[in-house]
Amino acid sequence: MRERRTPALFIYSPTRIVADMAAPLPFLSGEAGVIIGVVLIIVGLALAFWGHGIWSTIMSLIGALLGAAVGFLVGASLSANIAVGLILALVGAIIGSILFTKLVKVALAFLVGLLAGAAVYGVLGGRAQFTAGQIDTPLIAAILVLVVVFGISYYFIDDIIGIITAAIGGLLLALGLFLLGVAPITAALAGLGVFALGAFVQTSAIRRRKRARAYAAPAPPPPPP
Repeated sequence: MRERRTPALFIYSPTRIVADMAAPLPFLSGEAGVIIGVVLIIVGLALAFWGHGIWSTIMSLIGALLGAAVGFLVGASLSANIAVGLILALVGAIIGSILFTKLVKVALAFLVGLLAGAAVYGVLGGRAQFTAGQIDTPLIAAILVLVVVFGISYYFIDDIIGIITAAIGGLLLALGLFLLGVAPITAALAGLGVFALGAFVQTSAIRRRKRARAYAAPAPPPPPP
């Protein structure tokens, strides 16, 4: 009999998400946990309030990290020599950084779609356990959501960049507070508050910048006599 999946709609609250993100990381304790927690708080605040101005740098860093991870995995699968993995990790980091810098809007829209797909997969009770010959409904739904959210995000990326970076910043701040020993509910509420305030601040700044550009636009030349 196929095991029944329980929807996680009322399980994955902001408090649960913050706790689950740090639960599988037992090495984040003591001094390491404090240092990483402080770094996450600083990065989270920077993204929440100034993300629309530094998002290109952040996406370049994310691309470098993803490229390095892929390069190292490829190197490890090709050779048992760790030097091969490190060399390919360096190459992957450079390529990933360049791609995410050149295609920063595409990369950010894809990241938003990926997060939305992951959220839908968790809400529908996906467990990343696949059986040959069976269609994993949560996975199909997550892929569809990823594609739709990616398309919408890319089209409106200039308008919602402040909201996106504020959301990521609030999540990082909540996780950093949790690593510093703050109660999960307090950390989650702080993250939500920073997200709301940061989204408002950044959205207002983007609107002022657009109005300033509109006012600074040169007037059309007079019609010929």
